[in-house]
Amino acid sequence: MATDLAFTFLGTGAPPVSLRRAGPAHLVEAGGVKVLVDCGSGVSQRLVAAGHAGAQIDALIVTHEHSDHLVDFYQLVVSSWHQGRSRPWRVLAPQPALANMRGQYEAFARERALRIAFEKRPDATGLEVVFEELREGPVAGLGALVVEAFLVDHKPVEPAFGLKLSAEGNNIVFSGDTRLTPSLKQAAQGCDLLICEVFIDSQMPVAAGVRSAETVASVQSYHMTPAVVGGLAERAGVKALALTHLVPPGADTAALFSEIRAGGYAGPLIVGEDLMRLELPARLLRWNGAALGF
Repeated sequence: MATDLAFTFLGTGAPPVSLRRAGPAHLVEAGGVKVLVDCGSGVSQRLVAAGHAGAQIDALIVTHEHSDHLVDFYQLVVSSWHQGRSRPWRVLAPQPALANMRGQYEAFARERALRIAFEKRPDATGLEVVFEELREGPVAGLGALVVEAFLVDHKPVEPAFGLKLSAEGNNIVFSGDTRLTPSLKQAAQGCDLLICEVFIDSQMPVAAGVRSAETVASVQSYHMTPAVVGGLAERAGVKALALTHLVPPGADTAALFSEIRAGGYAGPLIVGEDLMRLELPARLLRWNGAALGF
């Protein structure tokens, strides 16, 4: 059975270093089109581990300016060129994130010129980047994959976006990083799959020298707790819920599962893991050699 829409968790982590969870990055596929959403730490390695390569990506969408979502941008560009990429990168992001990535790109201008001149690879086109501002509304030029960006609330980081992803009547809503906001509630209504960030407040205690009570409260204020995520999924009537961008990355996932249930959501629930792949309309989860229905 052909896959109409597939979503692969490349990195389900957050800024804290985790051997289990790479930085935020996800791959969406439909009709032969491949779109990378965010490019956190380890994205190039995770793409290869998932059976893909940066050389194959049709577009990169970065949802907001935070470092954990864009820190490996230049590594992605260079590693993709080493894989034989022969077309420019198409990069869409809000202006603050674009400025950061342009800065990364420009900072390596001399290094890039040395590589091109010395290594004498067949084509340097794969090192070129076309930067586009991501705005509310549909993203053109992605074939069978329909992508629509909507604003979310991650202040003081703004703008920040969630994404509606669809193909052949199947639809996924990706929250991006956000507080609970009316735009997300509206986008999630009745969707086939909601993929949502989560801040696990019960597992983020105050730690001397690491985070104060004020730190915890501040970070929690622009994310969603398990109770909030569970309530959103239940009220929106989503057909399945998957969690990503786990804060903290080392969270007890069984306890997280229970907290989502306590929030009121009783439907299919997936705690995302790196390299996990979800397929629609088959409603198939593939991970580590296993295949399960959801």
